[in-house]
Amino acid sequence: MLKVNELSIRSEEMSLLSPLSFELMPGKLTGVIGASGSGKSLLAQALLGSSPKGFKLSGDVSLPRGQRIALSAQSATVLDPLRRVISQLMRRASLSAGRGDGLSKVEISRQIAVSYPHQLSGGMAKKALLAQATWQQTEFVVADEPCCGLDSANVIALYQHLAQLASSERRGVLVISHNLKQLLTVADDILVMKEGRLVEKTTPDKILKGLCAPYTHALWQAIPCNWERSDAAVA
Repeated sequence: MLKVNELSIRSEEMSLLSPLSFELMPGKLTGVIGASGSGKSLLAQALLGSSPKGFKLSGDVSLPRGQRIALSAQSATVLDPLRRVISQLMRRASLSAGRGDGLSKVEISRQIAVSYPHQLSGGMAKKALLAQATWQQTEFVVADEPCCGLDSANVIALYQHLAQLASSERRGVLVISHNLKQLLTVADDILVMKEGRLVEKTTPDKILKGLCAPYTHALWQAIPCNWERSDAAVA
């Protein structure tokens, strides 16, 4: 189990991430939602011990001895621009040799494998980043906006793969996403963030039934397919 206790990012002048606590369980997929600027990506970085320059990271992230976290980053700038994707993936896999044999990996096309990072489209880069995280065979995976730039079919496939990592491979998976509609189809529970603080921890079922915080309900209602139709006549 990954335990987060009072994790925060702050300076003397401001707080970017208010102290928050939660647990990420093996075999479970936890989603993180919130509007842009709510602190979701800051949380991902904080889990790996990183914070913006000039800010102090405090709190505790504890793991069982020998277990690790891998991050599927939001930006492709984390990829080495001078090496083909497959070379970087194989290096990650070799560093994890002997760990978690049998764990599934995100599969990528030959086109992605032989490309340099600058040759990747946005969607291709997302697949490469997620592959980089899953090929490390860690016990916990944090995926920061893993499906931006992908078409609906690929989005569904990747979310299903993330769910499989949790349910079949017993990994703890944390998925940060704006795609609340799709996230609710695979998540076991949901963390809701606003302005750097944790609003609530809830479940997809409660969100669908409206049994959640008003802010969470507003995020759900903001999805176009959930817009309430007005009976007012159009002039």
